[in-house]
Amino acid sequence: MSETPSPESGSSGPLNGIRVLDFTSFIAGSYGAMLLGDLGADVLKIESPGGDNARHWGPFIEGESRLFQAWNRNKRGIALDLKTTGGRQVVHDLARDADVAMENFRPGVAARLGIDHDTLSRHNPAIVYASSSAFGGSGPYAQRPGYDPVLQSMAGAAHLQQQMNGIAAICPVAVSDYMAAVLLVCSINAALLHRERTGEGQYIETSLLQAIMSAQAQSYLLPLDAEITGPPGIFPYRMFEAADGPIFIAAGTDKFWRLFCEAIGRGDLASDPRYATNPRRVTRAGQLSAEIDPIVAARPARDLEACLVAAGVPCAAVRSATEFFDDPQVEAMAMSQTVHHSTIGGLRMAGVPWHFSRSPASIRRPAPALGEHTDQVLAELGYDGDRIAALRTSGAVRGSADDAGRRS
Repeated sequence: MSETPSPESGSSGPLNGIRVLDFTSFIAGSYGAMLLGDLGADVLKIESPGGDNARHWGPFIEGESRLFQAWNRNKRGIALDLKTTGGRQVVHDLARDADVAMENFRPGVAARLGIDHDTLSRHNPAIVYASSSAFGGSGPYAQRPGYDPVLQSMAGAAHLQQQMNGIAAICPVAVSDYMAAVLLVCSINAALLHRERTGEGQYIETSLLQAIMSAQAQSYLLPLDAEITGPPGIFPYRMFEAADGPIFIAAGTDKFWRLFCEAIGRGDLASDPRYATNPRRVTRAGQLSAEIDPIVAARPARDLEACLVAAGVPCAAVRSATEFFDDPQVEAMAMSQTVHHSTIGGLRMAGVPWHFSRSPASIRRPAPALGEHTDQVLAELGYDGDRIAALRTSGAVRGSADDAGRRS
């Protein structure tokens, strides 16, 4: 477990010098903006005076949402009311020097708030504006609300679970949200490269619908002039029940099949021509399961995992995220990091998911308190103390000191 650098440590990533206006909430937008912050961008988390809705989702640590903390590190926080003239003016002033703006409102909401692409690009034609929603900005579902489980259900992911495990199920990992976040980061960086070459800003759009389809591309590949042949699937490539819990075994290739059979003492299965290729194994999966299941069921999952790994077979016994967090490979990959939060204290979290040899990404600060950096950011814009005080009095902006005043 590694200590992370402080905001004053001078560490920077490949996006050092890029400023991002983050109007997003929940996972797809917030996590995408967080990744840009990990890469060194100065991300301004712009919230309403009531805060991102994710702040109110439990569980909580010292009153702070665990989920919000996971999706919003490496950001500075500013709270303002976009329904006020003063709040919108602050955003328009920020947009003049910003490189990127991000939002994941339902289509039409950003325009009503005065932070849509057309408005911000009038203040800064070079801005890269990225929008993410559930179903995109056009089409019959544009105004339909949606979360990741909705997209998993309607787009085939839950049905794939039914094909594999016999019952339709939602993956608890928000697949479409996290995929949409990655799509946002990829597209923003590509647009920044385009701007570097041409000077042009542009509008980018993605959605949970596009993300969930991208995450299961094989499901949408359909021949127009031919037929699909051969049995579907891979075998053995599924969860097995060991003596003390489940283990996933992925012996799908002919090589891994042979290694697996030898490791469990069934070399005869590996040499049997009926099972020599994956299509043959899939066709006879029932017969093979009757042979393999009792052998797996007789051994503890971790012991079997160690045996199969030593033989070169891909597999893993099921464990919790907490258990995996202490795995030596996690430590070796610097994926366990700690950071200090002013309210919570020490926080351990997943590290940055890349290594750069020249411009390392890093965790420089935890998720901000609501309005924590409002005064700092306004001062950087050139607002003097009287102007900031007037904005606070009018309710156009909110700073962390406002919370302290309410508590005293």
